[in-house]
Amino acid sequence: MLRAEAGYFGLTGEETSMGKDAQKSVVLSDEAQKKFDECVAALTAMRYPDGPPKDTTFAEIEDFGHEVGRMLGRAVDAQLTCQHGSQFAGANVCPTCQESCEPKPDGFQRELQTCDGQVPIEEPVCRCSVCNRDFFPSACCVED
Repeated sequence: MLRAEAGYFGLTGEETSMGKDAQKSVVLSDEAQKKFDECVAALTAMRYPDGPPKDTTFAEIEDFGHEVGRMLGRAVDAQLTCQHGSQFAGANVCPTCQESCEPKPDGFQRELQTCDGQVPIEEPVCRCSVCNRDFFPSACCVED
């Protein structure tokens, strides 16, 4: 019986037959591979508790796979954006006047349209009292 293994789907770090961007593959540890397999089993059991019915077409299976992939993509985007934003929790330099500014207590919430759908994000926003302007520290360029 075939098993849905991450290596088969280009998650081992080795080159795949996918496009150039998709070839930048993720390498999973043994523990992450186990969790990945459990996640795949749980997601497929949600749609097909006893496996796909006999009359299920490959197109239907593929559509479900893409739906799950988009859901996973949005979740990864949201989590990494949150982790990235937390790096700007302290004082940040105003891009206009170089004044040190603290982030506002409440970040700016919005939804980004990605290729996988809407992703809710919260970004830290700072208020510069010298320039009298708001800025997003995550959007400011850092130069050495």
